[in-house]
Amino acid sequence: MDKKALFIRLSSLGDVVLASCVIDPLIDLGYRPTLLTFAPYGELFEEDPRLDVLQVKKEELFNVSVLEKLKDFDLYLDLHKNLKTLLLRLKLRGKWKSYNKQSIRRRLSVYFKSFRKPFSVVKAYLEPLGYKEGKPKILISEKRLKNWKDKLGEYICIAVGARYEKKRYPYFRELSELFLKAGYRVVLVGDQRDRELTEDWEGVINLCGELSLLDTASVIKGALLFVGNDSGLLHVARAVGTKAIQIYGGTHPTLGFALEKDEGVVLFKGLDCQPCDIHGRGRCKFKTYPCLQFDPNYLFETALSLLPS
Repeated sequence: MDKKALFIRLSSLGDVVLASCVIDPLIDLGYRPTLLTFAPYGELFEEDPRLDVLQVKKEELFNVSVLEKLKDFDLYLDLHKNLKTLLLRLKLRGKWKSYNKQSIRRRLSVYFKSFRKPFSVVKAYLEPLGYKEGKPKILISEKRLKNWKDKLGEYICIAVGARYEKKRYPYFRELSELFLKAGYRVVLVGDQRDRELTEDWEGVINLCGELSLLDTASVIKGALLFVGNDSGLLHVARAVGTKAIQIYGGTHPTLGFALEKDEGVVLFKGLDCQPCDIHGRGRCKFKTYPCLQFDPNYLFETALSLLPS
């Protein structure tokens, strides 16, 4: 494999994970893939032998030493497509491809229903390479997976977090209690902020704020089922092959991040006010977050339908 390809997705967690869908196609086309991303997202690929990773801090991206490492690739695949990557293109030259981000349409979808059309970021990432189908995929060592499986056994994995309140399902505690009453072990994953939200939950195994990204991915992969918001860890579940339930709040599948049918179940109200923001920022104008009002019992029954019989 003499050719080298650099694919670029700088942030955030979910976007970087979904960009992993191009690794196998690049290999199939005869390239050795290298991912350029911001720290700490490259940690997810520490044990993935299919690619190399250049992980940099945001303030270091245009350092001379970094730019030197980015030279002389046979193909540059821009999956970020913003001012930073435009500047990289001007500095590095070479052969570049990028994806159809549909930025204008997606932004207009906040205001006009006619712009809320089916869209998949994964398929958009694959299109410049000539591929119509593919999946995000992250490989983790069997040793690490076994270590967590031995510690945790069988369990349901729940990630309560999302960057913005409009995207955070408010009844995960009640859902956890339903799983516990039914005899399931419940493992929580997330960051330190999620830890503060769940510190007093009884009966669960709370790993929020304790794990590296790669160990978090390992725990998610070992789960019987993953339940989460429209967030980064939901896409980690997709990439490690764990069935998932995705709960939509203030965003919308038209923005490109919904699960495929074989990846799990998408819970989405389809209200006229969805999406209220392209990223889910801000607070609900109704103050009641109607988009997130899914009965925990309904989630529980949905989960049971996805679990091995």
